Amino acid sequence: MEEKLLKYCKYGLWGLMGIIVIILAICVVKGESSADLQMYMTYALVILLVLSILFSPIYGAIVNPGNLKKIGIAIGLFAVVALVAWLISPGATLSQEYLESMGITQGAEAVCDFLMMFVYIMLGGTIAAVIYSAVAKLFN
Repeated sequence: MEEKLLKYCKYGLWGLMGIIVIILAICVVKGESSADLQMYMTYALVILLVLSILFSPIYGAIVNPGNLKKIGIAIGLFAVVALVAWLISPGATLSQEYLESMGITQGAEAVCDFLMMFVYIMLGGTIAAVIYSAVAKLFN
């Protein structure tokens, strides 16, 4: 069963890579005239990403119910990082005149600030985990 899933995941990843190459080719050939198509393709990729993110822990819980505790810890940690990012994001960094000239609301700016802070925190955590893993391997 796991070999089949691994095979399907491999084909799925190759398919996603192919879709990305097609999107990039369209971007290069059509330029800015294909902005709507690019956005719709990006939405489709995001939906596929979310579905794969949701499917992976569910499959892991079905195959090995002992992983439920680890999944719960990961979801809790994710929620804590999101909360911290929301609390420390500035939310109002641009002037009201600039926002109005660009057609952006203050709410959209707050969400963008939150997402940027969230990505920065996750990136920092990833770098710290890689460094910790490398140092731990040196001493083992």
